[in-house]
Amino acid sequence: MSDPRAVPSLITVAQAFVRPVARAWTRRTWTGLENLPESGGALVVCNHLSVYDPIAIGDALLTGGVPPRFLAKEPLFDVPVLGAALRATGQIPVARGARAGTRASSALDAAQDAITRGQIVAMFPEGTLTRDPELWPMRARLGAARIALATGAPVIPAAVWGTREVWPYGARRPHVPPRRDVQVSFGRPVRLEAADGESPRDAAIRCTGEIMEQIVALVAQIRGIAPPAELHDPRADAFRPEDGHRR
Repeated sequence: MSDPRAVPSLITVAQAFVRPVARAWTRRTWTGLENLPESGGALVVCNHLSVYDPIAIGDALLTGGVPPRFLAKEPLFDVPVLGAALRATGQIPVARGARAGTRASSALDAAQDAITRGQIVAMFPEGTLTRDPELWPMRARLGAARIALATGAPVIPAAVWGTREVWPYGARRPHVPPRRDVQVSFGRPVRLEAADGESPRDAAIRCTGEIMEQIVALVAQIRGIAPPAELHDPRADAFRPEDGHRR
């Protein structure tokens, strides 16, 4: 049986080029790597600030001996070369907006299957870059909680900070030096369970709130300031770029 934690050869080759560039761009601080389980499947959930986030989190996971496997937006898989690389490294496409339909549930099934086979899957529960004016996490979609409840696997909250300075929102390319500080912190694993008599949807809603509480606490710890009393609700935004339309 193949090792579920084996690093795909393409990632091994890519990191030989990507990591030196990342080190030239950033001063990296990874904490909580001891919270990544040495064996068995798990779900890593993180806030989302920048298109640079997967590079930072992937680098941190590789440092902890975990090959990065993300749920990623489906349009990325249509990009020449990039799409082939994403498929070759086991990334999981997630449909959004009008493209969703049954393909959204198939992405959750693929993530559950990977976790059941002993892999660690990473995802951004918000489903898009935060639009909170102060860059706090937003209210999240229910996918992460549904995966956790279906598999019973531990959920590892994570926080990333500094990546928007490396690759600002809306920029076509990352900033060049001076080097920027980037931090990734992994929290202690938690297990989520449905309460007696709780419907699957109610359990997913409650557990999503618990997931985001853990993530917000880690972000607040990195930033050294208190989080807001309520998270920004992206459903009320006039423009939702992840869905490609205005309300």
